[in-house]
Amino acid sequence: MIKWTLLLAVALWLPASAEEGGFTWPLRLAPALSSTFGESRSRAFHAGIDLKTWGETGHPVQALADGYIWRVRTSPWGYGRALYQKLADGRIVVYAHLEGFAAPMAELVQQAQQQRGRYSVDLYFKDGEIPVLGGAVIAWSGESGAGPPHLHLELRDANNVAINPLLHGFAIADTIAPTLQRVAITPHGRNAQVAGGRDPYVLNLRWQPERGEFIGARPVQVLGPVSISALMYDRADAAPNKLAPYRAELHIDGEPVFAAHYERVKYGDMHQMYLDRPLAAFKGGVGRFYNLCRLPGNRLEFYEGPSDGILNLAKGQHEAVIVVADVNGNESRARFGLVVDEPPAIAGARIVAKAGGTFIEAQVSDADDRLVEVELASSRDGKTWRRVDRRQSRLGPLKWQIHRNASYWRIRARDPAGAAAFAVCRLPDNGAAVPSFSTEHRSHPDFVELVMHYAQVPSASPLVRIDTANVSPRQTGLHEFRVVVPLDANDPTAGSVLLRTPGGAVQKVVLDRQLVKPGDPANLTYANGEVELGFAMESAYAPFFPQVVAFEPSVSAALVAAGPAFALGPDVSFDRKVALRLRYDQGTLPPEKLGIYREVAAEKWSLVSNEWNAGARQVVAQVRRFGRYALLADLEAPKISSLQPAEGAVVGSRPEIRGAVRDQGSGIGRETDIEFELDGRPLIAEYDPEAGRVYGHLLEDLSPGVHRLVLRVRDMSSNEAEMYSEFTVR
Repeated sequence: MIKWTLLLAVALWLPASAEEGGFTWPLRLAPALSSTFGESRSRAFHAGIDLKTWGETGHPVQALADGYIWRVRTSPWGYGRALYQKLADGRIVVYAHLEGFAAPMAELVQQAQQQRGRYSVDLYFKDGEIPVLGGAVIAWSGESGAGPPHLHLELRDANNVAINPLLHGFAIADTIAPTLQRVAITPHGRNAQVAGGRDPYVLNLRWQPERGEFIGARPVQVLGPVSISALMYDRADAAPNKLAPYRAELHIDGEPVFAAHYERVKYGDMHQMYLDRPLAAFKGGVGRFYNLCRLPGNRLEFYEGPSDGILNLAKGQHEAVIVVADVNGNESRARFGLVVDEPPAIAGARIVAKAGGTFIEAQVSDADDRLVEVELASSRDGKTWRRVDRRQSRLGPLKWQIHRNASYWRIRARDPAGAAAFAVCRLPDNGAAVPSFSTEHRSHPDFVELVMHYAQVPSASPLVRIDTANVSPRQTGLHEFRVVVPLDANDPTAGSVLLRTPGGAVQKVVLDRQLVKPGDPANLTYANGEVELGFAMESAYAPFFPQVVAFEPSVSAALVAAGPAFALGPDVSFDRKVALRLRYDQGTLPPEKLGIYREVAAEKWSLVSNEWNAGARQVVAQVRRFGRYALLADLEAPKISSLQPAEGAVVGSRPEIRGAVRDQGSGIGRETDIEFELDGRPLIAEYDPEAGRVYGHLLEDLSPGVHRLVLRVRDMSSNEAEMYSEFTVR
């Protein structure tokens, strides 16, 4: 048994004094954070805190308290070099993104790497085998794995549950209250609306100094079940980084409704970040909002309150207040209004020529008001409007005689609560072609909203037939109309839609009505067998109807599309991953070069999986969330450059061995696909994926003379590149 006690570098570094709670600050730098517990990451919560090292590596890392080394890991990805220490009370401390380990861990890691012939190792030690005293130097800070230079620090309880270190013995100077930037209000279900629509509505907040709080500019109209999310951040005194707040509370009309205290998260529930940070609200770079509600299936343990936070308020005015605080008790508030009201609707708007003149007609309705204000306006260009008439009107038919000096005519209806609807018609041109339109699908769990985009404003509202009923779409833009199509698994006709343009253009849309329910496994087929989705019993959090829409993908020059791409909706995540299977055509592209890719930005695709089943002619991926996926082929080899020592170089006996690698297709995702050889013997290759560099571990001096270095790299599609150099050691 190893009996080393880590009292290294005591002559140079005396242990720092213990902070409150018995912990030593792990760096000999003034305490400053770049990230806090519970922040959003791409797939999970941030499980610890990040300590700033101000762009530098190599700072000594000191043990927080007495204990022993339990585990040491090295990897090109994730935590990079990481050290796990168990404390006397059973808690676990993780120090990650390290540059190097102190003895004896450094020697043990090096031995394991040489024995296994690879850089990545994962070593466990017996209890007490490598004891550690608080304040001893156990490693050096770095930037291995993901991110710039910093020290990632996690604190886990005895059951290996991540807990907020700032609540357990760490004191950070913080006199700055959190900032609330925006509020997102999200409707839930086919009968819910926000600001007259079915999408999340983002309300900007402004600071009001005289009240000492953030204020919403105007009340937001809502109807039916809705939830509230907040875009917010905190800051501390020592650095300007945006940090995650500790606590957020929602109050409605002075009563507490819901609260979140970011104190602990089980590692098995980290993926449920998608339930705490809604997907739809932050699309388009708006930001990561924090949910102030508990969605179905959410097991996270940091919520409190008398309800799940899904609001279903009575008609009328309501006041919402969000209270946000950091661990030091600095607090901020945001106040905004909600108005529960069903907006008016305008149906059948059209311009018609009759005996006696030209008229614009429509029907106005409102489910909860008897009188509305109606306005008629005209425009020559569809941008600048001139009011022609405004009056209070009863519900029912509307009709005005109009002149032909203006091309565009707009009817607008506004109810007493301020909710509005509008319809715009364009005078028809004699002999003009029927206005064309394209259709966009916006999937929701129990309905699909079809969005009709017109190239030209029609002379009348489109005609929509859903199943056997005629429905008037809602106009949402000069060239845009929307209609909600409910989905019902028990109705064999549900989901059949006819969209008809004034003048005769018809488009038929058939929506899928296969229902996925929690607890029920399912294997469903779409797009004439091109797409299969396999759901486990525990996949779905709530019932929903998957929709699959094909489209032509735009890809970079490094990839080739093997067919159409598919938009999978609605925008939901899963507790257990879903098997996505895409069928490929035999003989068009080599199947071993194919992979399922997810669109992460415009023309930017990231490989999810290239597991292929030759018998079924399918490529299979396990996905955690829906989105836009495509079957793409990577036919290009990686690029290697800057091999050092370079060809013809004259160097010393211990030169730096490195090379630069880049792949814009399937990427480099396996250590076994990176090989360094020196004079025919393999070297341990350390890959830095963020920097695109590979380093060869040279453990002894080279003999004088000529040496041959080879770097060989394969991507995830087995495309291979090789570069070599011959150099001379003096």
